[in-house]
Formats: sequence, C-alpha cells, structure tokens
Amino acid sequence: MFYGLRYIIKEKTEKDYIQDGNQSMKVTLQQITEGNEEVIIRYRQMTDQIGDIVSYIEGRNDKLLGVKEGQRVMLSPQRVLYLEIVDGVTYLYTEHEVYKSNLTLMSAETNYADDGYFRCSKSMVLNIYRIKKLKSLPGNRIDATMDNGEHVVISRRYAKELRKILRGEI
Repeated sequence: MFYGLRYIIKEKTEKDYIQDGNQSMKVTLQQITEGNEEVIIRYRQMTDQIGDIVSYIEGRNDKLLGVKEGQRVMLSPQRVLYLEIVDGVTYLYTEHEVYKSNLTLMSAETNYADDGYFRCSKSMVLNIYRIKKLKSLPGNRIDATMDNGEHVVISRRYAKELRKILRGEI
C-alpha cells in the first residue's frame, strides 16, 4: 500500500524517485501560475500502488478492514476482487490473499457500488472492475474470470442487471 503520498509530494522535487520494494517511480512536480491543475499518471500496468495513488487523488480514503492470521489489514476497495460468505463468515479475496471481514454483503454492495461492487449471487459480491473475461453459460448465467484467474459464476437472478451495467443502461 502507498500511504504517505501527501508527505512525499511536499518533500519531493522534480526527478526524485519513490522506492517501493524493487520498483521505483519517478515523481515530477511542476508549479504553474495559470490554468487548471491536473494530475497525469503514466503507467505500464495498473498495480495496487497506482490504484492507491488514484484513490488518494480522487479523495476516496475508504478502506475495508480484513483480518488474516490475527493481523488487521486495511484494504483499498480496488484491491478486492470479490467478497463471499461461507458458513456465515464474510471473506475478502484479493489477487493473492484471503481475509476475514465483519462487512456484510449488503453494506459492501451499497457503500462500494461506485467502486464496481456488484451482487452476483446470494452469497457473493464482486468487483466488476477486476473482471478479466466474461462467458455466457447455460441457464442465463455468466462465468466471470477475475484478474487472478479465479472463476465466479453470476447467477441468472443477477446476470440481467450485470448486462445492463455493462451496456451503460444503469
């Protein structure tokens, strides 16, 4: 995660670098005297770090609380591929990790709809922005392949609504 953006921007000058593990990111700041301020982000591939920067710039600081091995972790909504209820417990699935959560599917669906959260079955909410591929299935269902290669089936009850969203009707 990338939390110290405000501090880094205040302290950095043109052509300094932000280190994140093995990757580095060039930060260029340019003061203007007229016109509108703008932020341009150039990237090769969307990463969690880039997503966090975009969320910060857009002013969205919402985080989801997940628990794994007794440790609490704050997750940006963009990192979550889907939420699932198993035996009454909610799990948050990211690309490589699974976390327990106290979040209900109803609250996730309601509070994070702008982040692409969509109810796809009675026990699951998925992030439509993290879908890699869709395939129609018999019985008016849809198979969604997520960014991490996992398959999530969208039930026929919710498939019609997803089609409307994808066509821009909702």
